[in-house]
Amino acid sequence: MIKKIFALILVISMIIVIIPAVTVYAADTVTLTIDGVKQNPKVDPVVENKTAYVPVKFVAETLGGTYSFNKTKKEATVQMAANKVVFTVDSKTYTLNGATRTLANPVKSIDGNIMAPAAAFEAIGAKVSYNASTKAATINYFSTMTGTIKVSGSTTVQPIAQAAADKLMKMNKDLSITVSGGGSGTGINDAVAGTVNIGMSSREFREAEMKTLNTYAVANDAIAIIVHPDNPITNLTKEQAQKIFTGEIKNWKDVGGGNAPILVQTRETGSGTLTTLIDLLLGSGKSVVETATPFTSSTLIKQAVAKDKNAIGFDSIGFVDKTVKAVSLDGKSATPKTVINKTYGMGRSLYVCTKGKAAGVNAMFIDYLKSADCQNSIVEKEGYVKLY
Repeated sequence: MIKKIFALILVISMIIVIIPAVTVYAADTVTLTIDGVKQNPKVDPVVENKTAYVPVKFVAETLGGTYSFNKTKKEATVQMAANKVVFTVDSKTYTLNGATRTLANPVKSIDGNIMAPAAAFEAIGAKVSYNASTKAATINYFSTMTGTIKVSGSTTVQPIAQAAADKLMKMNKDLSITVSGGGSGTGINDAVAGTVNIGMSSREFREAEMKTLNTYAVANDAIAIIVHPDNPITNLTKEQAQKIFTGEIKNWKDVGGGNAPILVQTRETGSGTLTTLIDLLLGSGKSVVETATPFTSSTLIKQAVAKDKNAIGFDSIGFVDKTVKAVSLDGKSATPKTVINKTYGMGRSLYVCTKGKAAGVNAMFIDYLKSADCQNSIVEKEGYVKLY
């Protein structure tokens, strides 16, 4: 028995020696850099016919575009602020704002992923290069911005726009962007008048305004009802909140608090946050009680509530911090999750707008506001809710 086992081991050893070693070669990898930052897309760029192919969806969203795919027509659509590009799988032909253009190589579907030559993104104004020897694809878009941009409007949107402006100006020495507040009404009126390139709004646009303006959602938000941190109230029903802000309920004891007068704080006429509060909470035809103290910015109303234990106000969730307390509404807190699933009653979109369709450097600024980098490093960091 021992001899048989030894013989079997000897045979197996001989087989291992006879079988040649198999060397596994890793596939060529293409590095992708966008505006100076090395990217790590879930779908790796590849090389075919000496052409670097990149995942269309990933690049589009990185550059602030929206992506959609029509399986029936085999069309991949990239919508930017200024440009709409439609690629067709297995075709060199594509359209830019409806005009037919041609690529040197066709768009492909590789393992179910729509891939386009990196050079395809030159259609939206990007500068693209590919180094075959190092297998490195480079796409520069936001780092090519030059010119002057003036922005005004909503103090809710202002922190997002200002942080974006600071980052882009640091990236581009020949770019100047000024951002000022004033409220949504100011931003919309300035954009209509053409005194600024881009207006900011935290409210929906009126029909008359839409005849002149193009609008672009740049973030999601919610209006939080805020009180002093020492206030024992943690939840209000929608009806209670309505009656407080319209002046029908005047004492905290009537909603479960202490015996003290309720001091209502509000925003100024023209504020998008005030308009949205009226639309979503108070109802058409109603207004905040006349005795309420108005403030001209999101920061100022927050500071007023933080200073008085009997005060109540409302603000963007992007401004809520430990100096105030956000109470829940009908048992729902204002959080990114409740904004996205629409279970919180005062969620809203934040916008920028232009007179007519955005173009040139103005469109690029809007694209950046919608880009993956801005959504992740600015919108979310500032306390707002990302678009996606």
